[in-house]
Amino acid sequence: MAKPALVVQGGGMRGVYSIGALAELESEGLRDAFSVVVGSSAGAINGAYFLAGQANVGERIYVDDLSHKAFINPARLWKVVDVDYLIDEVVKEHYPLDVVALKSAPAELLTVLTDAETGEAFVVSNREADDLHEVLRATAALPALYNKRIPLGGRRYIDGGIVAPVPVDQALEAGATQALVVMTRSFTFLQDDLGAAMKWLGRRLARGQADFVKENISRPSPHYAALLQRLAAEHTVTPRVTWTVAPSEIRADRTGIDASVLAATARLGRSDMRAMLDQEFTPGQ
Repeated sequence: MAKPALVVQGGGMRGVYSIGALAELESEGLRDAFSVVVGSSAGAINGAYFLAGQANVGERIYVDDLSHKAFINPARLWKVVDVDYLIDEVVKEHYPLDVVALKSAPAELLTVLTDAETGEAFVVSNREADDLHEVLRATAALPALYNKRIPLGGRRYIDGGIVAPVPVDQALEAGATQALVVMTRSFTFLQDDLGAAMKWLGRRLARGQADFVKENISRPSPHYAALLQRLAAEHTVTPRVTWTVAPSEIRADRTGIDASVLAATARLGRSDMRAMLDQEFTPGQ
């Protein structure tokens, strides 16, 4: 039987839930159980650490290195989330991603980016990327909170979660017939957790961004809502295509830096993945 895909949602610091889930897969020796790993934003970075055999290291990154104001500082309006710190100091130096191990992994990593001008999805393979660190910087380039557009191959890109927050379609387009999906939000979340004042501020901070970016900040995504309905109905589909690990509730939020909350959320991700492996999903069967 063909190996399934592993699809990982982003979500800023909520990614600590998915890295906990991936660390459980790693602990069970399932790093090579997938045909492809597909992620956007924090999901792509977590997927990279998983394929490199470093998911447990990735978990420590959230709790130890990202849980302070060097990374997230709401008073630093020009760069609330310092993605440059994440890539240049953490991913390259403090807890360096093993790029050699990643490139030699049996599964391919597909990172989804958003074209900053057109709003179209652009998928980059780790097998082909000239500079994987810049690909990861681009997919994590949150509008308003970081607001840079990262140049790659003559185009500029931003947060892949804008166009593909849960890149299931990209995994199926890559040839997978089944997918294990790791979300960082519950099925009931409709991508509209900002109040009116924060939406206004987000649009103001997203200076220089295309109109579709500012609209994404101010309203929920119909595409995302439709995908949630598909995933919620996966039990009724024959043959079954997806299995989803998602928190019923989660205390960590996109910009939360409380280390104790992050550690607890990582443990929740591990526990939920353990339950999925015990009760529903066995890769390759």
